[in-house]
Parts: sequence; structure tokens; C-alpha cells
Amino acid sequence: MKRILNTATLFLLLIIGSLLSTSCNNLSPEKTFEIAALNSNLLSRFGSKEINEKLQSEAQVYDESQKKMVSSSYYDAFKYDITNLETRFQTIKDIPEDDDNKELLQASKDLFSYAIAKQKEGYLPIAKLKDEKASQEQIEKAIADFDASTQTEIDAKFTKLMNVAQTYVDKHNINAKIGI
Repeated sequence: MKRILNTATLFLLLIIGSLLSTSCNNLSPEKTFEIAALNSNLLSRFGSKEINEKLQSEAQVYDESQKKMVSSSYYDAFKYDITNLETRFQTIKDIPEDDDNKELLQASKDLFSYAIAKQKEGYLPIAKLKDEKASQEQIEKAIADFDASTQTEIDAKFTKLMNVAQTYVDKHNINAKIGI
């Protein structure tokens, strides 16, 4: 009898644990929208606007031991920002896909994966030029070349995400305005 009771208790605990872990992964449509679409605001200044702004500011990274921002190289500052984007991207990838959110999540993942890859390929070499005290003309040319090679594609991916997000918002009656 004791064995049956232990088995039944274990089975009940497994069911409860399974239900809890499943329910923790099912996000509301509002939360899914927030993570998948609103995080894209981090990419709204992608390209020359963002690069120039960062190059005009002091290069800094967060020092965990000091619990504050500290001076760094531009390369490390850009790499720090990319790492933060990768963290946000991971939160998008962690959302379980279903028929309802699949298109939104795929558009968001597509935008983030493209932006992160291009920032690694473009932002980091430009930051290195700045750190190595390259001429302003060299830096401006590198930024212009970067924009020329990425702007059309990033704009298309951003627009696609916003269009899909609008459909998702409308379907779920989420109070949000989508700017395209």
C-alpha cells in the first residue's frame, strides 16, 4: 500500500511540475508582442546614425565588479552593445513557437540575427578604426560602405516585422501603435 501511495504521490508531483513548467513558458499575446516586436526598437537607429552617435560619445562598458559604467575602447563598447542585443535575441528565441505567434517570432528572429551579424561584421571594424586613430575620412567611408551594404535589407526586415506585428496586435486587440 505504501508503495502505491509513493508512486501516486510521485506521479502527482510530476504532473504538477509539468503543468507549472508549461504554464511558465506560455506567454500572453501582449508579452509575446512586447518581447518579439518592441525589442526591435533597439535596432531603430541601425547603421550610420547609431555608429556616429556612439563614436561621438565616450566609449564605456559596464564593470560588474564596480557596478558602474567605465571607460573602454570603442571596440569593447560596441562589442558590449552587441552582447546586450544577443541577450535580447535569446529572450525572443526562448519563446515557444506556435501557430499563433510563429510569423511574429520568425520575423523578429530574422531581423535580430541579421542585425547582430552585420554589427559584428561592420560596427566592430569601424570601432577598431576609431581606436587606432584612423582618419575621419577613413571612418566616414567605412560607415558609408556599411550603410550601402545593409540599409535596404535591414529596412525590409524591420518593415516586415512591423507589418506582422500590426496583424498580431489587431488579432489580439493589443493596445499598441505600430510605426512603419
